Amino acid sequence: MGPSSGSCSCSSMMKMVMMFVLFGMESMRGLLGGNMSEEFEITWGSGRGKLLNNGQLLTLTLDHFSGSGFRSRKEYHFGKIDIQLKVVPGNSAGTVTAYYLSSEGAGHDEIDYEFLGNLTGQPYTVHTNVYTGGKGEREQQFHLWFDPSTDFHTYSILWNPHTIIFSIDGIPIREYKNREARGIPFPKKQAMKLYSSIWNADQWATQGGRIKTDWSQAPFTASYRNFRAEACVRVGGRGRSSCSPRIYSSLITKGLHGASQNRLRWVRNKCMIYNYSVAFAAGNFYQNFDLTWGILNNDQLLTLSLDKASGSGFQSKNEYLFRKIDMQLRLVPGNSAGTVTAYYLSPQGAAHDEIDFEFLGNVTGEPYTLHTTVFNQGKVAGSNSSVSGSTQLLISTPILSCGTPRKSCKQSILPNQN
Repeated sequence: MGPSSGSCSCSSMMKMVMMFVLFGMESMRGLLGGNMSEEFEITWGSGRGKLLNNGQLLTLTLDHFSGSGFRSRKEYHFGKIDIQLKVVPGNSAGTVTAYYLSSEGAGHDEIDYEFLGNLTGQPYTVHTNVYTGGKGEREQQFHLWFDPSTDFHTYSILWNPHTIIFSIDGIPIREYKNREARGIPFPKKQAMKLYSSIWNADQWATQGGRIKTDWSQAPFTASYRNFRAEACVRVGGRGRSSCSPRIYSSLITKGLHGASQNRLRWVRNKCMIYNYSVAFAAGNFYQNFDLTWGILNNDQLLTLSLDKASGSGFQSKNEYLFRKIDMQLRLVPGNSAGTVTAYYLSPQGAAHDEIDFEFLGNVTGEPYTLHTTVFNQGKVAGSNSSVSGSTQLLISTPILSCGTPRKSCKQSILPNQN
């Protein structure tokens, strides 16, 4: 079990990982170290992807002209996929290194890791997603308890008809369970190849696109080794999968139990920064809001200012349909008379619905007035005002939200509420 307190970089987590690796190496020693040239083909990049050390090492490079990528020669239909990866070191801002399983076509299935680069000394963001029938928006993001750019680490995907488990160095970071019984699609009908690529995505990858790629640091290189697949392999195009009874039996019964569930809980509590169904706004304002007018100080604090020339404002990137929305807010101190700070939910259009707080400022020493209103199709459905005994309102829990599109909110979140 992970420690009960501390940050994602705490030493107790490091000790747990080291012990896990040391105890597990004997059983894996004979399984790792596959030849990369036999398993993969470089598919793009005009020489920027390279096979080195007699096929034991594969590197992908990004420069100002192009990125690069590779894919597996085999298709897999359920299995456990491991690869050791060292991502771009140093100032990797703007770069994305992706490692994922994917089928082909518009209605494809996909299970992916994306490593979003950052400035030197700032943490990588590990982005995970699951697509079914071409539809994704099931993202979860993490900051890791180690620097993934200084050494190789093992990134695993376990995929069977019941669950998908993302693991790093044997530590589970995410489980996506089959909930087809609740009407939620699960990727199980299409075989998938393994892909990896590196490319420039500085329009969104680092701090919401605020930090751009520094091309003076190019070329950017990610390195891969020790691929291992304990998997059912698709043979004959759209034919049957070749899978021994031992492997299939092993895959079907794999899941999270006991200590693994405790490790997953620790990672979610300490390292998760974004969840598609529970958006932690306190973790990163860049990911959750667009500043429509004003200044964003950093990814954990957003300030709005008013002067004689102009006010300021922001809006969320997501739309919400039902749920509980919380935010921490500190109002204008001192003589705030004449000012209004508004915090509200609203769609667009003349006949809009709206649920709002308005904080009406006052002279120094006098209480704020908290004004609430509900609009229904553009008309006031209810209004009330109350007097706050303080010039400060503090709401102390993170944002909880249904992600977009609204259909996925209805399917995947609302039926699960108690």
